[in-house]
Amino acid sequence: MKRYIQHEFLKVSHLVTSEWQHPVHNHNHFEVIFVHRGKGLHCLSGMCYPYRDGSLFLLAPCDYHSFEIEAETEFTFLKFTNVYLNGVGNIEMRQRWNQEMDQLLVQARSRHLPILESMAEEARVDGLMRMIGAEWKETKNEANETIYFLVQAILSIIRRNTQTAFMPGPMAEEGAMPTLAKGAARAGQQHTEKISAILGYLHRNIYSPEYTQLEHLAEKFGYSRHYLGIFFKEHTGVTLRDYVNRYKLHLMENRLQYSGLSIKEISGELGFTDLSHFNKFFKGYKGVSPSKYREDLANAGQSPLG
Repeated sequence: MKRYIQHEFLKVSHLVTSEWQHPVHNHNHFEVIFVHRGKGLHCLSGMCYPYRDGSLFLLAPCDYHSFEIEAETEFTFLKFTNVYLNGVGNIEMRQRWNQEMDQLLVQARSRHLPILESMAEEARVDGLMRMIGAEWKETKNEANETIYFLVQAILSIIRRNTQTAFMPGPMAEEGAMPTLAKGAARAGQQHTEKISAILGYLHRNIYSPEYTQLEHLAEKFGYSRHYLGIFFKEHTGVTLRDYVNRYKLHLMENRLQYSGLSIKEISGELGFTDLSHFNKFFKGYKGVSPSKYREDLANAGQSPLG
């Protein structure tokens, strides 16, 4: 798979095209893609989503994607590394930015498209993207203060359009369904809402191990410890411990590859009591130590920091 490496903190691209020129690829940066007008499919990490005027996509560095264009499409791409918004040189700011992006990406993924909930929100983002494009065309300056705050505004709009992804919504219209069918549909909807709420809670609190324990979650969501374990595996296909461990592993891999945090900082951020425990956990899954994993990535030219 093609991999695009961006060394700048920020790049802005505006494109009008009837044919997508790039192969399936991924990047070393985050990307916000907005469709001002057009129609087609966006194939993102193995799933294809229809897009139209006003569609917005948020990509993580590990995502891979391509477009299938059906009608001439006008795009704006915001491409930024983890360094751009995270307060360079400040550990707490870097950690807070990484955590906020983790949550934003989880919420965006858990919500069916479109990310933006209304034409009014689409119009706001359209205007902001055009302002960013104009500023970039004039200055080509990744430290442009106006662009910085406009990007922050777009991320804020994404956040408010996705923050309800894990909150229970209204029941679907039942119409003339038979009573038994209604009951089954209601139960299925309630189970879906409950497991979504549990997963959302885990993602938001992944940095605090005490909040991801089975005992805490059982009390939080009103289940017995035994039943919650069965319920979680039935609806996710894995045990709670395995789900939490693999989600943490995913965050570790992203931090090691895409952030400037030290291994000790990553260990502390993810709630490990000591560095040896962190090293043992990572090596148990990946077969190499975190430092060797990062070194191998750098040698392969896959680290933006190498």
